[in-house]
Amino acid sequence: MNEKNIHWIILGGVIIIIALLFFQTKQIILTSPADTARITVTGDAQTDVMPDLAVLTLTVVTQGQDAQTVQEDNSKKMNTVLQALKDAGVLDKEIETINYNLNPWQEWDAKTQSMQDKGYRLQNTLQVKSKDVKNTGKLLDLAVKNGVNTVDGVYFTLSDDAEASVRDQLVAQASLKAKQKAQTLAKNLDVTLGKVLSVSLSSYTPPIYYGAYTKSAAPENAMEPTLNPKSVKVNIQINVDYGIK
Repeated sequence: MNEKNIHWIILGGVIIIIALLFFQTKQIILTSPADTARITVTGDAQTDVMPDLAVLTLTVVTQGQDAQTVQEDNSKKMNTVLQALKDAGVLDKEIETINYNLNPWQEWDAKTQSMQDKGYRLQNTLQVKSKDVKNTGKLLDLAVKNGVNTVDGVYFTLSDDAEASVRDQLVAQASLKAKQKAQTLAKNLDVTLGKVLSVSLSSYTPPIYYGAYTKSAAPENAMEPTLNPKSVKVNIQINVDYGIK
């Protein structure tokens, strides 16, 4: 056998080995967990729950020629608001400063057709959370009477504890529905239901919003606003993949 024939025999052997390796690798991919036969089902549950938390966004706006004077004026008014809220039973942990913004203040002058410097404007914003939902109107009125001149928003929602409790109940209901659907499908398809392969959960709890309220929109002797929360709809959806045999 000459050298040329030996060369071709060796080359042919290498090709055969590569082909066998490729074939074996392809078989492993085909039997990977991603290709396991499965049934995918969805279970959902929902309920209406009365909110137990009121969230108020309150702003004290001051303006003037001098930045330091504007800051001092704002601090005095905000301290009066804070004291009034605390006297009404609002806890320190329920009050958070979410915005403090001091900027040059300009206004358009129609005569000169240009922006004119007027000094400085400071916006100091609090977010107040209260579980005393029934007295939200009183709390809002108290804040406005003591220095708040812009109410950026009021809404009602669920506290973390209330939402967790409702979510646990709905997860149990949705899980049971998903399992029942899977069992029904397996029976009708004449297959055996296996173990759970994957689970995904989504939930949504929309708050109830109310419009902005400004002090200038209401007279000093106006009655306190009446804010009646509506129920909050809580939804849960579970997607489950079951293996089948």
